[in-house]
This record gives sequence, structure tokens and C-alpha cells, in this order.
Amino acid sequence: MHNPNWGVIGLGVMGTSLSRNLAQKGVPLALYNRRVEGVEENVAEKHCLTFPELKSALPFEDLNRFVDSLQAPRKIILMLPAGTATNSILKHLTPLLTKGDVVIEGGNSHFEDTEKRAKELADVGIHFLGMGVSGGEEGALTGPSLMVGGSESAYPLVSKELETIAAKNLKGEPCCAFLGAGGAGHFVKIVHNGIEYAEMQLLAEVFELAGSDARHDFIDLQKMFGEWLNTSSQSYLLEITHALLNYTEKGNPFINFIKDEASNKGTGAWATAAGANLGTNNSMMASALYARFNSSSKNEREKISKIFPRARKDEKISLEALKKAYDLSRLINHHQGFEMIREAALVYGWKINLSTIASLWSEGCIIKSDLMHSLIDIFKSNQTLLEYDPFIQKINAGLESWELTLESSLKQHIPTSSMSSAWHYFLAISQKQSSANLIQAQRDYFGAHGFKRTDSSDDTLHHGPWNTDKN
Repeated sequence: MHNPNWGVIGLGVMGTSLSRNLAQKGVPLALYNRRVEGVEENVAEKHCLTFPELKSALPFEDLNRFVDSLQAPRKIILMLPAGTATNSILKHLTPLLTKGDVVIEGGNSHFEDTEKRAKELADVGIHFLGMGVSGGEEGALTGPSLMVGGSESAYPLVSKELETIAAKNLKGEPCCAFLGAGGAGHFVKIVHNGIEYAEMQLLAEVFELAGSDARHDFIDLQKMFGEWLNTSSQSYLLEITHALLNYTEKGNPFINFIKDEASNKGTGAWATAAGANLGTNNSMMASALYARFNSSSKNEREKISKIFPRARKDEKISLEALKKAYDLSRLINHHQGFEMIREAALVYGWKINLSTIASLWSEGCIIKSDLMHSLIDIFKSNQTLLEYDPFIQKINAGLESWELTLESSLKQHIPTSSMSSAWHYFLAISQKQSSANLIQAQRDYFGAHGFKRTDSSDDTLHHGPWNTDKN
């Protein structure tokens, strides 16, 4: 029996599921997990005994022996927390490798870290791929969405196995692709997570708005989400929202026993910052992130709520209007996310096809949905989502419902961070003449930054008469 040339380092939830997926597809494996006395002991060996598909895998706690067990060219997947843990293992792993080996970093790393690692390993002849993995524990086991970037010459060495374990779209094509050099794969994963943040926040806002109307009891909310699943609103996140609302404890909805504090692991902040650095408007990702920050300030909220007590009015919420507002907000969310990728591809020189991204995200990942399926064909043209005729018609038909829903939220004193953000983005992006001329005049007044004139066709910067007056 030949030694394997595939190995997995890090047997947490995702590493375990991905290892099992590879083994189920017939890929011989070596497994490595660190040893921490009394905390992590014989993890790889226990996995080989626990999961039948891993019974032939080679378990290790010694990194040198793990590397020695692999045939060259080695293909090693790292499934570790981003940052210190990944840096530490690479520091010890790299000297043990030989030229031509491939390291695939499958954690949620920042794309700039991936860029740096790819260059450092290339200098010593090691291929490095940064691979965004979406789908959670279940997806990693049954078929995740894989967003790969880094060494283009390395991808053909690993594509067969990666595409085999990936989810398949409706055409049977793998939800796995090489997206570009350096940090392209991890950048796309960051945007995926940003879209995910906003999708989750929108569902939370819908839940609160619908529940604020005394006419709608909890069973009505369950029914509403269930009905939406059979429409164009369908998504994985909507599906799990409907499912979790069916759980009870002592006759009460289980959701009521969960403290209203939503945490985060930092990728939402990365997505928000990446959009700002590119100069693209990703306000929905940002609004969802800040909503989580507000939720985490539980003690402060309780204190301030006593200073400013407010009783909700008996406001009727139209579920039909709410659905239209939700659908249009989701459309804006996807528009912002994909335009962020479009801009990044230009800035970083990545040849990213947006239709390919939509295909990768159509199955196997957290943001898969009927809408995402439709985007595969829409992005085969170079138009944005706000230029697509059926979406133009949908927006025009739903504007009044969107506005009415937000009016109801104001009257009820219900914060709708992401839905409001979507609305204001739409107003701003569809406004031919804005008030930004005043801002630019202010900048010129205090900082002599200059401005472009409306009666000039070039980009020459001019200064206002106030600069002369100040002198």
C-alpha cells in the first residue's frame, strides 16, 4: 500500500468534516492534530477509530512524522483558526516540506495574510493556495463551496480531489473554482460572509417587525416563513429560520430562551473594512455588523431603555408589504456584494467571473438561494443587478411596500438597520443630483482640496472664491 500524498492539519469541527468528506471520496489521508496534555490528546487516532471512513487514515501528533508519511508532491490542507495558530504551524511546517509541495489554507484567513503567505512560500518553491470554505460542519462533510486563490500552477495538482468533494450546482458542476492569484479566494469568502451577515440581520428584522403586530402570533410567524420558502424568497438561511422557530421548551418557543446577544468572529469587520478600502458602498454588511455590536451591549441597552422608555403603538404590519421590502433589501445586499468583488478584481488584477462566483454560491454554502441560482445567468452579461430589466420591474413594483414597511418600523420604534440601509442606498444610487457639492465646497474651504466644475468637461480641480477672501 502506497503512502498517501494528502494530509489534513487541524481536526476541529471543519477539519474533521472535510477529512471525512475526502475519505468518503476515496482519497487516502494522513491526519495531524496537536497534542495538549489534558485537553487535546490522541485526537487523530480517536478520529480514525470513531469514523469508519477514516479507519485507513494515518493518525499523527508529531508534525515531522506526519510530513514524512506523505508522498511528494504533498498536498496538505490546514484547517486552523486564522492568525496566530496558522502562522505558528506554517513556521514549523515549511522547513519540513520540499519544492513542489502544495499547502492549502482552508481557514477564515484575511486575504492580505494569504497574499503574504503565498509570496513567502513561493520564495522557497512551495505552492500556497488560500481556500475559502463555506457550508459549515454539514457542508464540509457533504459538499462545501470552495473558493480557491493563490498559485495558479498549483490548482491543477489538487483540482480533481477538491472538485470531487465540493457541492454540485443544478447542472452537476462542482461549486469549486480557482479565482485568481494571492488572496482572491479568501477575499471572495470575506464578501460571502459579509452578505451572510446582512441576510441574517434582514431575517431578524422581519421577525421583529412581523411579531410586533398583535394580530400575528408565533404560529403565524412560523407559517409566514414556511410560505416564503415556496417563493422566490427561498434561501438556506430562511429555511433554517423557519426550522428553528418550530422548536419549543416547556410549551414556549425555544427562541425566547436565547439571550439577544449576537456575537461575531471578525469576518464581518473584515468585509466592512475591505469595502471601505476599495471605496465601494457595502453599507448593508456594515449595518449588520453594527447591529451585532449593539446587541452585544446588553447591559448598556437595558440601562438606556429605562432612561428612554417607549411603548410600541398598535401598528398594523402588512405581511405582503413586508415580503416585498425583504426581497428588495436582499437584492440590494447581493448587488453591493457582487459589485465589491467586481471592483476588487479590477484593483488587484484578478480575472474573476461574477457568474462563476454565483455558481459557487448556488449550492453548498450558507448564502445559497433561488436568487443566487438566477444570478448565474444574469452575470453572464456585464450588467449590474440594478440594470437587469426583471429586477428593475420588481423594484418599481415594490417601492411603495418598502416605504410603508419602513414607516411602520419608525412608528413602532423598531430598528431596521439593514433594511433601512438598503433603502437609503437605493435612494442615493438612483439620485441624479446629490448634495455632495456642498461637502466638496466645505472641503475646499477648510482644506483647499478643490472641486470639479459643472460647466467644465475635464477633471481639472478648481478653488472657490472663499480661498481669496480668506487671504
